[in-house]
Parts: sequence; C-alpha cells; structure tokens
Amino acid sequence: MSKSLIKKCINSLYKIYNRVKLSILGVHYGSGLCIHGHICIDKKNNARVELGDNVYISSGRHMNPLSRNIEASFRIEENAVLEIGNNVGLSSVVLWCHEHIKIGNNVNIGGNTILLDSDCHSLNYLDRRDIYIDLQNKSNSPIEIGNDVLIGMNCMILKGVMIGDKSIIGAGSVVTRDIPSDCVAAGNPAVVIKHIN
Repeated sequence: MSKSLIKKCINSLYKIYNRVKLSILGVHYGSGLCIHGHICIDKKNNARVELGDNVYISSGRHMNPLSRNIEASFRIEENAVLEIGNNVGLSSVVLWCHEHIKIGNNVNIGGNTILLDSDCHSLNYLDRRDIYIDLQNKSNSPIEIGNDVLIGMNCMILKGVMIGDKSIIGAGSVVTRDIPSDCVAAGNPAVVIKHIN
C-alpha cells in the first residue's frame, strides 16, 4: 500500500471521527466541513459553537509545515459563544473562548495563532493567591474578526480586539487593540504599517 493511499485513509477516518465528535458535543456546522487530523475540543456547559459552510481546519499530522505537528485546540467556557463564518481556514490554531469570539467569512488564520478573549487570571496579585477568587475576577472582552481577513502564523489576538474587514495581520504579531479595515498591521504590539486601497 502506498504512503499516499495510507494518508488518504487516515484523513477519511479523521473526517468521520471529528464529525461524530462535533455532533456529540452539540456543535452546529454547515456543509463542506473539512478537518484534517485530530482536533481537541473542550466545550463547557451552555457554551455554543457554530461553524459555517466550507470551514477547513488542519490539525497536526504535518498537514501544514508551518504548524509542525501541533494539534488545533478549541476551548469554550461556560455560557461562551464561538462563531466561525463561511469559507474559513484555520491551521493548528488555539481558540480559547471565555465570552465571545466571532470570526467572519473568507478568513484565513495561520499556523500556531492564538485567539484569547480573557486575561485568564485576575490582575490583582491578592486575588491570584486563591484560585477560585482569581478565576472569578479575571477580565473577559469579546474578539471580532471581520470578513476577508488574513492573519499570519504565530500571532496572538488578545481580548477586546476587533479586526476590520480585508485587513492583514503580519506573522508573529501580538494584537492588543482594534485594527481598522483595509490595512496591514504588524509588530508587538501590532500597529498599522500600511493602508490598502
């Protein structure tokens, strides 16, 4: 049996496995969903996940050499909402949703990128001495990615950020504040370096 035939068989098994897993978890997804590799999904009580049509997720298995062999990971906390639009491509991303992450249509997100809509811990050092108080006092704020956005590999999109339509985020950027539509932004923290006509 050839190596390429084995790879196709494994991909077919993962496609079936991932669809069954999503259905069991109550994830709503549209037509044309394609997940290559095993995806880690942790969906808490009353969380909602919606994937649009033609969503493509590569997860480990050396599908994308920029992602090496890292699996995609989605964690949606209690009462949080994760919305992914149509024609979206994700490569070994981490989406950790504490409140609301919304990704528009025709978006591509590069390998190893992290979207995190929370500080995950209190900013008060006294709160952090007790894990329960720490978690109660963490700060969350939604993330919204517009339509036709391209996010390069190894980026971090942090809480409260909105990225406007058709913008490009350069590889390795840390996005801490809103990025307007029709521009290129890059750096740590990311700043607009060019406007696109």
